[in-house]
Amino acid sequence: MSRVIIGAVVAVVITALTAIAYLVTTSSLEDQVAKDARVRVERAAKQLVQNASLEGLGILKRVEAMATEPKYVDALRSASPRERGDIANLAFRRFLQAETESKPDLIALTGATGDIVAMLDVLNPVAGEWKNEKGELKYPGVKLALEKRILTSEVWDYQGKGLMKVGVSPVLDHENTTDAGEPVVLGALVVAYSMTAVQAQDQQKLLGAYVAYFHGDKISATSFRRESAEDTHMQEKLAPVLKQQQLGKLALEKGVAGVTVKVSLGESYVATAGRLQPFSSKPLPADYPPPSTGAMVLMSLSEQTGSHGKVKTFILLLGVASLMLSLLAVHLSSRHILHQVDDLELGVTEIINGNLEKTFPKVGAELDGLANGLNVMLARLLGRPEPGEEEFDEEGNPVIPGKVDFDEKELAPADSAAMALAAEPEPEYYTRLFNEYVKARAQTSTPAKDLTFDSFIAKLRVNEGKLKAQHQCKAVRFRVVVAEGKVTLKPVPIV
Repeated sequence: MSRVIIGAVVAVVITALTAIAYLVTTSSLEDQVAKDARVRVERAAKQLVQNASLEGLGILKRVEAMATEPKYVDALRSASPRERGDIANLAFRRFLQAETESKPDLIALTGATGDIVAMLDVLNPVAGEWKNEKGELKYPGVKLALEKRILTSEVWDYQGKGLMKVGVSPVLDHENTTDAGEPVVLGALVVAYSMTAVQAQDQQKLLGAYVAYFHGDKISATSFRRESAEDTHMQEKLAPVLKQQQLGKLALEKGVAGVTVKVSLGESYVATAGRLQPFSSKPLPADYPPPSTGAMVLMSLSEQTGSHGKVKTFILLLGVASLMLSLLAVHLSSRHILHQVDDLELGVTEIINGNLEKTFPKVGAELDGLANGLNVMLARLLGRPEPGEEEFDEEGNPVIPGKVDFDEKELAPADSAAMALAAEPEPEYYTRLFNEYVKARAQTSTPAKDLTFDSFIAKLRVNEGKLKAQHQCKAVRFRVVVAEGKVTLKPVPIV
């Protein structure tokens, strides 16, 4: 198998394992994130309802204490409208100076019929502003305070301008009583706090989830931000969700919706809702309107999964690093082994080309055994000493016994003598040639004492095969040639 195929297989395996690990881990993380988000958003909704309840009770107690201020009785007893406003505003200012918590956005004082007598920062308030065309009071909390002496804390959709948390208390004249012996109700004191995007963002910080206030099917404010202001586009996106998923309806019926839904608002969220419960100092009458305001609580899944992004990134980086290291290891190992193979291949090529004295050096730990085996095989085929048994000359070079010299510079002509040589039977040819070569060496004082018949024939056949392929001839035979005191074998091509 080639190193390219091996590298490709390794790359495919590592990529597949990385993809499987990524998908399994991602799927598991996403499922766990979705599950955790649902639990957290339901918990946040319950916490929001509890916070709203505490705020409602706080507003109820605050307006109750504020209504005991004698100046409001003085203002309502005054016959002069201007004087009533001045006295009431003086009491308003005194309350604001003493208030250490959040300041109310609206303070108003009404008479016994619900007409506005004074309003904070409004010079001439419209007396019938809180009444409809029939002269009936729009807000049930004011009506309860005036008619039944009930203190309430509720949420108003104030004049269609937004939601407000409102506390309403009757202003009682303890110096005058009714036939039943109860203090006379002179009017009502109203304290209101706007439910704006700022308040929604404060709730978001407490809950760790986005908040959107709603009245009926209408979203009034959210904690979603774009740059430094509220992202009002989210109101348009959330209104259909509130209606279609019936979160508002369920929340208003149960207090907390009890279900979570997955919604898409450009990104995925899980959402639920809770009711903003009214409170009163006495049980509310049966005809009191049911609550119609609440708050949606949303949690972004993408923001939650973002915390697990490091795990995904680590898996991908680990896969890429493993892939690169594996491919590098395959490349380096194959390069290292192939270098040894190339050395062996060059040695084999030299032997094929006639260098029968060639020995294979140590090429590396992986293929040293093969190199040694080849040396042993050549030694036994050619009759020379096996590895470890060699003799060396004074210069440290191994002494090659039974060396045979070939003269391949020029081929002998294909004459009649060559034809006779080709007709000679092979056994007789090899025996005769060996004897002639040994005799010629002895006559030139270069005896071939270490040359054996088998090693001579082996070397002969190697050169025959090489020359046949080189010169495209039918066969190659040799003649013993003596020139300048040197004995060589000259090849004769047989065409």
